[in-house]
Amino acid sequence: MLAAARQGDWTLVLQLGQQYCELAEEIRTLDDSGPLDDAGRGQKHDFLVRILENDALTRDLAVPQLARLGDLLGRMKRQQSLIHTYGLSAPEV
Repeated sequence: MLAAARQGDWTLVLQLGQQYCELAEEIRTLDDSGPLDDAGRGQKHDFLVRILENDALTRDLAVPQLARLGDLLGRMKRQQSLIHTYGLSAPEV
């Protein structure tokens, strides 16, 4: 997801995010074979740290894009409101 976000491929980010959620849910249903040994706990810790770091970096890339999208949607809503209020026709592109 982070690589796709760095490339600006937000469609792929969303697809990978959906896959991530599905896999995380699948992991929750796996049979717990008991407590982990020290090596297993260390490996699990390292995986979780990497996941959280990648999530934070991906969010850092997504936040400006979400703000931009919110701004565009706000402008469109104001334009539609003006068109509705004053009976203007939409500009042709």
